[in-house]
Amino acid sequence: MKTQVFIQTDDNGNVIAGRTTLAKALKQLSGLRLTVTLEKYIRKRSPLQNAYFHGVVLPMVSEAMTEAGWREAVNLTWTKDFLKKEFLTRTAFNEKTGEGVEYVKDTSALTTSEFMDFIADVQKWGSEYLNIYIPDPNEQTSLNYEQNTEGTSSY
Repeated sequence: MKTQVFIQTDDNGNVIAGRTTLAKALKQLSGLRLTVTLEKYIRKRSPLQNAYFHGVVLPMVSEAMTEAGWREAVNLTWTKDFLKKEFLTRTAFNEKTGEGVEYVKDTSALTTSEFMDFIADVQKWGSEYLNIYIPDPNEQTSLNYEQNTEGTSSY
C-alpha cells in the first residue's frame, strides 16, 4: 500500500501544515515496516494542460507542418518529438570537467509554469513559421457553418 501525504515546513524544518494527515497515515500503517521518502513538492503539469496540448496544440501544429511539406508531421509522436527538440533542449555540464552534453527534457518532467512557457513558445513559433493561430486553452472557439438549401448544417 502506498500513501502520499503533503506537508509543509517552515524555514526551521518545523511542520506547519499536514501534521494531522501525516499522523493518520502513519496510524493506518502501524505495525508495518515502512520506507519514507521526502522530496520537494513540484507542481507538475495538470491533466487539463496535457489534454489541451494533445487535443489542440499537437493536431494544429501537425496539420500545419504537413501542409508546409513536412510529411513526417502527419505522425503526432514525430511532431511532439520535434517540438521537444526545438524548445526543450537543455545542456547538462560535468562539474569536474566542464564538458556539456545536450539532452531533451521530457514534457512530463515540466512544472505547470514551465509547461505554460513551452506552450507559449510553440504558439509564437506556430504564428511566425507556420502562419497559424493556436488559441489559448481558455479561449472560446466556434465553428463557422452555412445553412444549405435542405436546411441541414454543412461545415
